[in-house]
Amino acid sequence: MTIKNSLMKLAITSTVALALAGCGGKDSKEGGVKTIIVGTGNAYEPYCYLDKNGNLAGYEYEVLKAVDELLPQYEFKFQTSTFSNVLVALEAGKIDLAAHQYETNPERERKYLFGKESYTTYVTYPVVLLGRDDIKTLEDLQGKKVEVSVGANTLYYIDQFNALHSENPINVVTIESAGGEVVITGLREKSWDATFLTKRDVRSYNKAFTKDGKDFLKTLETPLQSSSTYWLYRKADTTLQRDVDGALRQLKASGRLAQISTQILGDDYTEKE
Repeated sequence: MTIKNSLMKLAITSTVALALAGCGGKDSKEGGVKTIIVGTGNAYEPYCYLDKNGNLAGYEYEVLKAVDELLPQYEFKFQTSTFSNVLVALEAGKIDLAAHQYETNPERERKYLFGKESYTTYVTYPVVLLGRDDIKTLEDLQGKKVEVSVGANTLYYIDQFNALHSENPINVVTIESAGGEVVITGLREKSWDATFLTKRDVRSYNKAFTKDGKDFLKTLETPLQSSSTYWLYRKADTTLQRDVDGALRQLKASGRLAQISTQILGDDYTEKE
């Protein structure tokens, strides 16, 4: 392990974004290296979560470590919080970079500066329990309950759908992101009829939460939306955005990004679903 990686490991803390201490983007005293505070999640396995020892782990963390190795002018330090609070911290100037599988939508683009280089595909499907033969399309969810994490991009697309179907909208139950077990329990206990996941998440949940070794979730045929994920910055932080985008391009060209994706997510999801 390099000295730089050791320093990053020591810097990882778990705290809600509203309680993050200090401001991001401070220059260190040694060599003019700028400290970049990265805000990420703590409960979205395998992307950004705390392992059994309370250490930050996952795809976001590993990609960002690889990016930092290519940017000697920066030192990344990590602070974790719930999904919705990461962007609160970015707006408040408590962090410099938000990393939590964020997708674009017009509302976010008005508030934040998006990176121009994506690092994961993110195609989201309506997902129901096997046996729910009454739900085959998004339209079949009208009048039913769906689960959406607070602040998730999914909510934007459901709002767009409901605006066109106001006479019988989809009913949204928002929860604070708390990991797959909460989502699956809600489906099984009929707290909601459907949720929205990528196919790779469905494969993971079918394996992790099965009761008899058999699959119990299914995706509907048509996705809700198809996009990619990007890191977010404050509007003025164009230099940081360009530098990080440049490092991501290097990781793509070298094959390192695909390698990290395959190692952690099970396949190369940097260009395909």
